[in-house]
Amino acid sequence: MQQESFISVDWGTSNLRIRYVNVPSLEIIEEVVYPKGIKFVHLDCIEQDADRKNFFLTFLASQLQKFKTTIPSSLEIVISGMASSSIGLQELPYANLPFDATGKTLYKERIINTVFENPITLISGVKAVADVMRGEEIEIVGLLAAEDTKTDAIFVLPGTHSKHIYCEKGKIYNFATFMTGELFEVIRKHTILRNSLEKSPMDATAIKAFDKGVLAAVDGVSILNELFKIRAFDLFEIQSAAQNFYFLSGLLIGEELKNLRGKTAIKLCAGGDLFELYNLAIEKLGLQEVTSIIDSQTVEQSVVKGQWRVMH
Repeated sequence: MQQESFISVDWGTSNLRIRYVNVPSLEIIEEVVYPKGIKFVHLDCIEQDADRKNFFLTFLASQLQKFKTTIPSSLEIVISGMASSSIGLQELPYANLPFDATGKTLYKERIINTVFENPITLISGVKAVADVMRGEEIEIVGLLAAEDTKTDAIFVLPGTHSKHIYCEKGKIYNFATFMTGELFEVIRKHTILRNSLEKSPMDATAIKAFDKGVLAAVDGVSILNELFKIRAFDLFEIQSAAQNFYFLSGLLIGEELKNLRGKTAIKLCAGGDLFELYNLAIEKLGLQEVTSIIDSQTVEQSVVKGQWRVMH
């Protein structure tokens, strides 16, 4: 793919992000973000009883039309994420572990496109013995730096389904998925605790409640019992709904991160509110001395960089 630019498509379960990318600088010329991920397009496709591939490609074409910059028909479109899943554009088999910093062994396939003229390459996900990921493998290829080919590290990628990715001298040999973000939203919206939780800006009392949740997760008590305590905190006015919100967040993030105690090299890859919360938990767990922070700009650029590396 020797050209001056390409179209990067990061199509997750809940969101779609399309970027017009200049190369070799990987500068983002223009971006379209749409809160309609694979799950929603899949449901629309079923409802309309449409041809799957054509339906997804037609939807993608409608989003490409939102660009102000003219997109030449010869421009390559590179798609990663849930688009290669059983509910996506076209299901592709998972690649196997291990894979290295170049991403050359990741599975990719040219997609027959009868809706518009641009060539499309779809990149598949990766499987472990009892785990899978679609999208994060591209992020990690984009995040791996020259120094990572000489050392070992665990990359922590917070999110709806957080990933801990284990790297050994530039090779990804294992990973683990944690349903931290999704479980938080389920508890917050669909359980008896929903009226005991209230999102609010983080202040000193919120941080104290968050820290309390983190410590509760690592004290060896039952997380199931700790969850119900939130109800009691509310009933007996021990904590406000806002404090309960951050207690729950600390409890779940602490549960996710507690197995990292004793590890010697951790890299936190997050931006925004998630960075602040995970960084607080790392400090509370005493992991700050072995944790380095990947800046938000590098994390933001990781998918584009990873796609480019895989294709070259």
